[in-house]
Amino acid sequence: MTVVALHTQALVLPEAATYLDLLGRSLHAARLSNAFPERRPLQQSLETLAESLRLGLHGELFVDSRAGLPNLASFTRALTDKSVARESLARMGDRAALEARAGEAEVFARLAAKHGYYEKLQDRELAPVDHQRVLLRRHDPASGTAAFRIELTKLDASGVYLRLGIELTQVSSLWRRKVIDLAHDGETAAASEAFGAMVYRCADLDAEALFMRLHGVEGVSVEKVQRGVIGPVLFAMPVGSGVQVMRTAEAPDDALGREWHAWSVGAGAAEHERPELLAAFATDSAALDIREERSNDPLSPLLRDRLRDQEQARYRALRERYPFKVFKDRKFVATPGLKAVAHATCAAAGTKNMIYALG
Repeated sequence: MTVVALHTQALVLPEAATYLDLLGRSLHAARLSNAFPERRPLQQSLETLAESLRLGLHGELFVDSRAGLPNLASFTRALTDKSVARESLARMGDRAALEARAGEAEVFARLAAKHGYYEKLQDRELAPVDHQRVLLRRHDPASGTAAFRIELTKLDASGVYLRLGIELTQVSSLWRRKVIDLAHDGETAAASEAFGAMVYRCADLDAEALFMRLHGVEGVSVEKVQRGVIGPVLFAMPVGSGVQVMRTAEAPDDALGREWHAWSVGAGAAEHERPELLAAFATDSAALDIREERSNDPLSPLLRDRLRDQEQARYRALRERYPFKVFKDRKFVATPGLKAVAHATCAAAGTKNMIYALG
């Protein structure tokens, strides 16, 4: 594994295949709710990346060295392959004919393998790097009131993969500029270009900050903001005889990162004989119907607990305007060697979190 660009590591076989297998299995072990990006498309993207490496279609896998997930180039590579699959198959002709000529030259064997890759890829639903949709929840034409749910799934600039869900109501009599346009059929809707762009830009804000930002938009009443975040992922894998160990190059500078660093330089991490991976999965909600405000996330305390004394008064005044509460949580999936890192991170923060085992 080498650092090839800013925040980018390159993995090659066999370590890349081991990493993708562990990451895919961690998604299943995490028991992800619908607050997170859909698991199946993400797993199918990982399987596609693994297969392209195995077949020699691509020589390396690019990983974000901060978040420990495949980066934009890797996810886009799989999506691009899918977009050209049908056209490529038509141009390549019959697979059986290619296989029959495999003994003539190596190129025919490679083309037959690529043909099979494209055939599988046609039927796969891959993870998007940027997908936004608006769902109509209810509509009252008489009052001009419409309630919507906005969903944004994206690979964030920080390298984590997230889903943002926003539930809001708008009243047409209060509009100067519509934030969501309802089609004439009264059943379909789309965010205005300006509002959609604002949601996209602000997706990296925590739910509390985004709730207050959106609540200030004219004609809009926000009921809920929820984020589900996959990452960061920390991994360590032996290379060759195991004397050399590959690790996440830029671990986060937080409690998890500090525990990870202590583990990685300690005796327990020396000369691994087996791969290790730890994945974090966070949820962050701000809503009118949350009963108790608290954070069970060892990496992200409530905003009020992070503010300096001189900022508390302004913060309280803002919160009085917006009667919502915040709840944060985080769970982990870890191989046996890294479970201690997750436990130590939670113990230091005094939180009680789910830590699922990854065998």
